[in-house]
Amino acid sequence: TFGQDFSLDAFVGNFLTIFGLLFSILGGSSYASLYGQNEAIYYAIFAEVSEAKALVEQVAMVCQGRPINEKVLGYIERYVSEDLRQLG
Repeated sequence: TFGQDFSLDAFVGNFLTIFGLLFSILGGSSYASLYGQNEAIYYAIFAEVSEAKALVEQVAMVCQGRPINEKVLGYIERYVSEDLRQLG
């Protein structure tokens, strides 16, 4: 009976060790996947904001002193306030 108890204890110990290892692997891969998604989102937001900044600079140079300047800047302001702010 002592041999069977020792064998059962070893089995339970090994089972818990393997279960813990599998859980660690699964948790680590899930965390890596979520981190990768967040990284991609931040890169996309950065690219979008950079494009918006470049657009404002181009509009400032092209439309300076023209009557359409205020209207175009108003459209850009609306884009930033309605579209870009939804990303945050």
